[in-house]
Order: sequence, then structure tokens, then C-alpha cells
Amino acid sequence: MKKIIKLSLFISLFALVLFASCSKNDAVDVATAITLNKSTSYLIIGQTDSLLATLTASGNIQNISQTWSTSNSAVASVVNGVVTALTAGTSTITVTSGTKSASCLVTVDDKILPSITQGQLWYYGNAYGTDTINHAGSNNFILYMASSGINLNTLTGVGELLVIELNTPLTVTDSIPTGTYDMMTDLTKLINFKPFTLVPGYNDPNTNYPWGCWYFGNITDPVSSGNIVVSKVNAIYTINYEFYDDYGVKISGNYMGTLSYVDGTLPSSVKAAKARLHLKSVSHLNKTMKFKRI
Repeated sequence: MKKIIKLSLFISLFALVLFASCSKNDAVDVATAITLNKSTSYLIIGQTDSLLATLTASGNIQNISQTWSTSNSAVASVVNGVVTALTAGTSTITVTSGTKSASCLVTVDDKILPSITQGQLWYYGNAYGTDTINHAGSNNFILYMASSGINLNTLTGVGELLVIELNTPLTVTDSIPTGTYDMMTDLTKLINFKPFTLVPGYNDPNTNYPWGCWYFGNITDPVSSGNIVVSKVNAIYTINYEFYDDYGVKISGNYMGTLSYVDGTLPSSVKAAKARLHLKSVSHLNKTMKFKRI
């Protein structure tokens, strides 16, 4: 009788251990909570932002998958938490794991209003050799307009910078004549580099220098269309600008004030002028979001 009792007890203990082992191995891998590193995000068209999801779970967290979705795919797309701004509007980005989810409201804007407070004008003479075109060429200037955090002498700092390349009559060497300057659409013909035109932003294929009109700040992008309207009373300029980049982002505003002048054709200025045209230092400007061209 004692042997039977001992045998029954052994079987019961074995079954209990086996059941506990099976329960442990059969634990379900599920998320018990999920959070995002931010609940709102503000982007300009073309910018990207990275959302980070944090999971708490029962079971093996490595076996738990996440699914990302966007409520408005025309406004913003998302791939593994990387959000890309496409058009103006709002979209809710959601990450889901099982029955748990978390969301971030993304607002995409299509305009920038720079806080321009200072300006500097560099003269480059007949930089494109346009005087060979029917003796009616143009002189070339680059206008730098920036927020207060930028050092215009070195193009370093934190803030926003507009670089505007413009053409004036050959008779003008030290100022910007009043009037409207429209963006050129064809850079292949010298005759198009005429007075009262702007040069759209592009990279020189040989030097990779950024020429023409550019905006540096929340994004870094060449300007492809738009115009400026210049008026002047005594030494005070008023410059109204309305630009668009390749994404359709509107960069607009105005500057009122004086413009410090530098003759970039002087021997003492040539080296500095070339360095400024490369604009390497501008990469240190404020970039609160990662920016990627599609």
C-alpha cells in the first residue's frame, strides 16, 4: 500500500513539473503597452522625422511585431517609423502591436517665413561674360539676407539664410536698382542672364558649388521659381521676396534695412568670394529635422 501511495505521489509531482514547464514554454508573446517618443510633429514638405516606438510585453519582446500606418498617405508616408512630409495638411501616424497602439499627429506646412534682419551685397561684375551678347550684358550680384544668429562675414551660426543671385545693367556696380526681378527658367543661353533676372539654385557639376538662389534653415534647398521686388528710400532697401522650391514650398517675406557692400572683383576679395560661393559653412546652420530629397 505504501509503494502505491509513493508511486501516485511521484506521478503527481512529475505531472505538476511537466505542466509548469509547458505553461512557461507556451507563454504568449504580446505587447502590454506601446508608446511613441512624441505625440506631435511639425514638418515642411520634403522633410523627414523619425518616430521611436517603445514596447512593454509579456513573453519574448523580440517576437513581437509592429505595424505602422498613416491616416492620410497624400500628406505623409511612414516606413518603419520614418515619416516623410509630402503635401500640406495633417496626418495621424499610428504604430500598432496586437491590441495596443500609439499615435502622433503630423502637421505638414508648405510655407516658410524667414526672420530676416540683416543683409549683405557682393558684387561680381560681368561674371557670365554676357557683354558679348549684343553689347547688352549684365553685372552679377549675390545678396545675402539672414536672421540675427548668422554671421554674414563667415556664413556661420544658427538661423536662416537666403542667398539671392541677381543680374543688373552693366552700368550698376554698387547697388540694386529698384524694380522686379523674375527667376530665369533657362540657364543654357547667356542671353537669358539679362538685367532684372534671378538665377535659380543649382549645383555646378564640375565644382559642386551651389550657385543661384538658395534657402538654408529648417530645410536646405535650391530655389527654383519666384521673384523679388526692390524699392529704396535713401540708403534703406525694402525687398519683398516670394520663392518656391522644387517641392512647392513657399519661402516668402520681406527685408527692410541697409545692405553692407563688398566688391568681390577686387584682388583682396577674390579668394574670400570663392570660399563664400562654396557655402560649406552653411551646413552648420540650424536643421531641427533631417532633410532628404526624394
